[in-house]
Amino acid sequence: MTTRQYEVFGGTLRSELPIEDLPDSAPGTPDWTLRVVDVASITMDGVPLGSDVVFGDTLVRGFRRADGFGLVFDDTGRFDVSADGAVITWHRPPNAAMDSVQADITSRVLALALHASGVFTLHASAVSIDGAGVAFVAPKHHGKSTLCSALVLAGARALSDDTVPVRPGQVPHLSPGLPRLRLWSDAAARLFGRDREADGPMRKHLMDQLDESRIERRDVPFRAAYVLNPVAELPDGAPARRDRLDTVPATMALVMHAKLGSVLTGIESPVVLSRAADIAGLVPVYVLHIVRDLTVIDDVAKMLFDWHAPGSDVASAGRQGRDQ
Repeated sequence: MTTRQYEVFGGTLRSELPIEDLPDSAPGTPDWTLRVVDVASITMDGVPLGSDVVFGDTLVRGFRRADGFGLVFDDTGRFDVSADGAVITWHRPPNAAMDSVQADITSRVLALALHASGVFTLHASAVSIDGAGVAFVAPKHHGKSTLCSALVLAGARALSDDTVPVRPGQVPHLSPGLPRLRLWSDAAARLFGRDREADGPMRKHLMDQLDESRIERRDVPFRAAYVLNPVAELPDGAPARRDRLDTVPATMALVMHAKLGSVLTGIESPVVLSRAADIAGLVPVYVLHIVRDLTVIDDVAKMLFDWHAPGSDVASAGRQGRDQ
């Protein structure tokens, strides 16, 4: 079977399956190898961990196996991940939709391989500002991609959207992923000039044609994480305000927004919690109260640039509490 190599999440994936969303990688030793095995039906084995909704009624379930981990998707089949994360085996069922398979691989499956190798992964959007990584976490429809788009247009570089690996170390680093941005119609029209019919339905637009100068391809130091809290207004009339979290609530915020948080529960929960605590002890985590108004999004981007200008975040790294 023909294989190709791709760049993703700061590493190289050798795959027996073509993956259109990923850029090709130069030849070399891969970090992960994806193998494909055809099966007539999908079986589950191992210790159940947790489950999550992929979309609609479609679920994914996590398992701890004797030789590693497993993910079972209702629609795309089973993916086994070796104990060190290096080998991924897709048990391909008949008639699996390839676009769904590729989406699963570039999100939860590779996130599980990263977890197996010791990497904590956030469900977030991230940019680099002056060579340092800033991640934004929140539930869907809270404006993560909109804010990152405004930052990119203001001079930041897109790092990753949806899946953001945090590599451990005395200085944790963020790895680049898929720098595509998915925006609702109003945000796409406001930031990128996408046409929208006045009475047309709101829908998502994929902004995947960013200039190379606006994309971050390197691992970058993890400078800060922001938990988005959209509000109607702020008492002082400012477009945004940030409050730094103490270590314990910061840890819990990272756990809540772990990419595989609801899949890696049960016996794997202590591992997720420990890695989140290590990060929270080294990287400041803030609540970002942000006025939900697209007319002020450029002002919010400027505030973030000011907070993360060279030297400014270093000076405030040890300060707790409100930080305007």
